Amino acid sequence: MEKTMSLLRLGKILLILALAALPFWAFHSAEAQEKKGPIRLGIDTELTGVVGETGTNIKMGNDLYLDEIGHKVAGREVKVIEYDNRTDYKIAMEVAQKLVEKDEVHILGFGSSTAAALAIKGYAEKMKVPFVVLGLAGGEQVTLPPLKYTFRLTYADGQGELPLGRYAYEKLGYRKMVAMGPDYAGSTGKLWAFCQEFEKSGGKIVQTILWPIGEMDLAPYFAQLKPDCDAIFPFIPGDISINRFLGQYLEMGLDKKGIKLCTHWTMTEDYLTIKTFGEKMLGIISVAMYALDYDTPENKRLTERYYAKYGKKKMMNGDVAVGYDSMKFLCTAINAIHGNVEDTEAFLKALRETKIKGICSSSISVDANGNVIRDFLIRQVQKKDGVVKNVVLQVIPQCHQPPQGYTLMPGKGK
Repeated sequence: MEKTMSLLRLGKILLILALAALPFWAFHSAEAQEKKGPIRLGIDTELTGVVGETGTNIKMGNDLYLDEIGHKVAGREVKVIEYDNRTDYKIAMEVAQKLVEKDEVHILGFGSSTAAALAIKGYAEKMKVPFVVLGLAGGEQVTLPPLKYTFRLTYADGQGELPLGRYAYEKLGYRKMVAMGPDYAGSTGKLWAFCQEFEKSGGKIVQTILWPIGEMDLAPYFAQLKPDCDAIFPFIPGDISINRFLGQYLEMGLDKKGIKLCTHWTMTEDYLTIKTFGEKMLGIISVAMYALDYDTPENKRLTERYYAKYGKKKMMNGDVAVGYDSMKFLCTAINAIHGNVEDTEAFLKALRETKIKGICSSSISVDANGNVIRDFLIRQVQKKDGVVKNVVLQVIPQCHQPPQGYTLMPGKGK
């Protein structure tokens, strides 16, 4: 009996000592994290230039997530070192080198220019620095063939265009379509992916009409349209060019002639074209990663926080949501390794194993190539409750990047 009591007393003493030591361990761990200094996240992005508005929107989303977590992950400050590459390929490369070699960032984040991303990924692989696309650099070769240090947390060309091609044939009943856009890889890749899937589903692409990038007078190209086509799939980059395309499409009365638009989300953004053209856009179909009124708790909460921080001068939009999701994914991976970004191998493994709930996606993860897997939405411009806006018609779950070569239009190189 006495021996049992002694053991119980010893057990209590050990328990008390263990509990007493916990605050010291917690303090010691926090102190160790503090001594490591901040996590240096470099971001090489477009805040001015052709896609400057896209880059600015994505930055807003990045910042909203960092605000939410107090700019700290696993007890370490996340220090963002960001430079504007002005949508210039050469400047983007210089910025990447500065971030890696001068600022010594742990992670190199990037924006939306595919051309620059292709060059920088080679540099990042050489320097053995994790390279993570947080913006909309969608070219397939950013992640194909796969490389060790390169990840894209947003989307790849063809990822939404393939399901839209099927939808156009199977649900909308289109049989003859025309692909239209400027003649550069970011456009032709999306056009070619759509064309292949539309024809695979049973439809026919009767024309592909391309023009020099930067061309503003599209009337001669619209004049080439075959009158018996059902619809156009266009991709147009840049806010001014998008408004110009839609303006000339409407001026020429193509909508009244029954030639529909079935398009990439940039053409039907609530904050841009719908704000400009309103009811003239009713019926236009698009594929997107986001819809303003998509009913999820995450979307509602982010929208409220967006307006609280930035005001209502500019509408909440998909680029902000993409920026938020990509930063959330990145920080979740960092948290999984307790903030120890110096252990590059562990961080790369965490990126491949991370899964989060997206603003408008049931889940977001990456495939074996380091490219995002996520839901896409088929939307239609409708007038609902007196407001012209995008309404979700169908959710296409867990879309993957198409196989290599699927977005390389013949004769257009890489």
